[in-house]
Amino acid sequence: MDRMGHQSETDATSDGEPHQRAPGTSGARIGRMRGVNIRFETANSRTRALITAINRLEQEHVALLLALCDLEEPSARSEDVVLRSALEQLLRDELRQTQHALQRASQGTYGSCEVCHQPLSRRHLSLHPAMTRCWACTSRMPRD
Repeated sequence: MDRMGHQSETDATSDGEPHQRAPGTSGARIGRMRGVNIRFETANSRTRALITAINRLEQEHVALLLALCDLEEPSARSEDVVLRSALEQLLRDELRQTQHALQRASQGTYGSCEVCHQPLSRRHLSLHPAMTRCWACTSRMPRD
């Protein structure tokens, strides 16, 4: 019996432990509650993936800054100037993308496409954490 004096039924949870079920609670309702748990676990998994991607993004940001600092040291050979200039441009572009993604993270919009607002896949974020657009929107954008 529960606190209100109602007879309750016993169910087994997914871990096999019995729990009290109020009278009139259907198996369908319990199934819906389990569905909520599955969605909650999926949300937790996505949150963990976003946190991992943001941590990696911060590490890449620091690495890019250090690489740019190393490039600013004077070079003894003149033929290195062209290579250094090209490398510096690539690093600055990557740094700009990383800073943009970190800005989106601080605004709470990281992990969703900035064009269509659909969630970016965990796989793509793990491969390229600075990504701010889904592949479909990226392919639709004109090339510079």
